[in-house]
Amino acid sequence: MLLSFEEFQTFESQRETYALFGYPLGHTMSPDLHAALFAATGRDADYIAVTVPPEKLSDALALARQKLAGINLTIPHKKAVIPLLDEVDPSAADLHSVNTVAFRDCKAIGFNTDILGFAESLEKDGISLRGKKVLLLGYGGAAAVMAYHCLREGASLYISGRNLEKADALRDQLVEVLPGAKCFTCTRRRIPRDIQIVLNATPLGMFPHEDKSPLYFLPHKVSYVFDAIYNPPVTALMKLANPKRTKTRDGLFMLVMQAARAQTIWYDAQFADAACDSILRRMYGQMARKRLHDKYHKRSIALCGFMGSGKTTVGRKVARLTGLPFIDLDRYIEAQEGMTIPEIFAQHGEPYFRDLETKYVTEISEREEGCVLSLGGGTVLRPENVEIIKRTGLLILLDTPFFRIVKNLSHSTNRPLLEKEDKLAETRRLYQMRKPIYDQVADCRVRSPRLGEVVERTLKSI
Repeated sequence: MLLSFEEFQTFESQRETYALFGYPLGHTMSPDLHAALFAATGRDADYIAVTVPPEKLSDALALARQKLAGINLTIPHKKAVIPLLDEVDPSAADLHSVNTVAFRDCKAIGFNTDILGFAESLEKDGISLRGKKVLLLGYGGAAAVMAYHCLREGASLYISGRNLEKADALRDQLVEVLPGAKCFTCTRRRIPRDIQIVLNATPLGMFPHEDKSPLYFLPHKVSYVFDAIYNPPVTALMKLANPKRTKTRDGLFMLVMQAARAQTIWYDAQFADAACDSILRRMYGQMARKRLHDKYHKRSIALCGFMGSGKTTVGRKVARLTGLPFIDLDRYIEAQEGMTIPEIFAQHGEPYFRDLETKYVTEISEREEGCVLSLGGGTVLRPENVEIIKRTGLLILLDTPFFRIVKNLSHSTNRPLLEKEDKLAETRRLYQMRKPIYDQVADCRVRSPRLGEVVERTLKSI
């Protein structure tokens, strides 16, 4: 629920309620994220978003003391709220930034959970900062959080950005609260060659300007890249990394964990790793659906690939995470025709079946609500089908390794095209014939032998 300040003045909570204050807010994932976290702990609570103009922050906080159990704050309130609070946690005071307020014993107490979310992102990836040379791009609020944690953990930090005076100001602020910290500034042209970790706290690369990057290349010793951006989930900066030797992470897990730690502060919530990972996948699903509409102006996701590539299994999981309905084209045809695919082939032949594919692809593509559509292995061989699918859908290729396909097909008995004496040879022949066509028609391509990784990469490819 998104409320204006005026609506918040008359708002009456029906149960325990928390809120996000910001200005402007527009689209925010926080209500959905916190609802998922409440569900994970069985908490009967609501979370709302309130548009609070800067000049109304004091009034909004006074109302929050009466109506809410706790609040989060985002731009432009993280610093402005500090003088209005009764107490401030030391880390939040050092950072001059509060993003979480708890109401305890008639007091409003400020915390910063962004730093906890960032720390847990690094921990999840097994990244140790002690003794490492770290490059931080940016000098705003997010940059201060990252810098503070890096220096507190014993890293040598180099801050860079377009405005070196702002970088110097952040360095001076950090050194003041962390005496003896190894903190330096540098221009983009003077970045040390032996940097090991790169952190991006700038908006460069954020949707809709996804081709932008704060760097043109990575120093050759970089082993980890963290980008606070999560739309897109794979930024231009992250694409500079060699996937074989450099780990990367976007900012969505940091978002999830800072929200989780806010709930820990509010009511001592404890979250299992599996629960947080599940919520993270749901957030990727929501982001994928949002990007499907905002970036590609589509309403459906269509999965193509060779038979046995996992389109049905992956499609069901992607549908569940995005909230879109799932349709398996082969099963849809069988339901409409009252016959199995082998029966259709046996009685009418392949050309008749291909005509049915076109008929039902057209029908499904015209659905207003969109869907996740698992295509047959030969559907995209007909250019007409590709054209129909792409009118409303994003076409993603599951480029499953051939050895995995063979394994998946080893026990299959309903593949009419593979009913040959040498099934493996026929599988290979068809695969080699179709592979160039799949590569040519797909909008995106996903490859991995592991199912869980395929689902994640499919969502991130959108």
